[in-house]
Amino acid sequence: MGTTKLVFIDIDGTLLDSSHRIPESARRECRRARQAGHRLFICSGRAALDIDPPVLELGFDGIVSDGGACARLDGETVIDEHMPEESARVATSFFAAHAIPYAWHCPDGMHATERYLRRSGIWKKLLRYPGMRDGLHTIADDAVPLPAIRKGTFYVPDDGSLTVEDIGRALAGYATIIHGSLNASGDDNGEILIPGVNKGTALVQITQRLGVPTSDTIAIGDSENDLEMIQAAGIGVAMGNGTAAVKAAADVIAPDVDHDGLATALRDLLR
Repeated sequence: MGTTKLVFIDIDGTLLDSSHRIPESARRECRRARQAGHRLFICSGRAALDIDPPVLELGFDGIVSDGGACARLDGETVIDEHMPEESARVATSFFAAHAIPYAWHCPDGMHATERYLRRSGIWKKLLRYPGMRDGLHTIADDAVPLPAIRKGTFYVPDDGSLTVEDIGRALAGYATIIHGSLNASGDDNGEILIPGVNKGTALVQITQRLGVPTSDTIAIGDSENDLEMIQAAGIGVAMGNGTAAVKAAADVIAPDVDHDGLATALRDLLR
């Protein structure tokens, strides 16, 4: 067998198709890659407790969550970054003042406003996976401090009065704001990241911990929060359904997620 690779795989739009299911081709190639000795890692912007059971059941060698702020290897938390309290306070105050639906990712799950829950339609997922309900908490009072925060997500106001870019400018210096991946466009939602913390920094820390050069890594993703890991990896792969920026940064462009994109990338790169 050739050199063992560390493969970092995004969830939404990469592992999960547009119907939010894992294509059978992706299941097959993930199993084949692990059987060949390669090590596969989920690398997601989701909160750790918001990862669908079928994804976990595939069996991964590690889980990077919260946009790179958290990572677990062999049951041990090896990355656990927290947003400065001042940044969380300023962002929360801004969101409340502008009626912005938002959610914070914390170690005990996701804390979200009622408006966020309604707009995201998360209840549909809970009907499918009721066990995930324990990781979801409703924010009843914006002024009540939350436990340690790893990341946030938000929707722009319903009236269109603010864009993701507007919110980024308002919170500049406190947090990194990028377009989100809650839907295909990302124009109506965004992510709040700890400055200097992203999927790329998590990829580098994991390779260092495992003693593997980054040249022996592959990163596969489709949205703005995948950009740094695609740039950091030895081989960066953009899905065919990915954003223009991700495709421009990638070494390889795979087919669309609905046309066996992940399976094709794994098969071609792990021969």
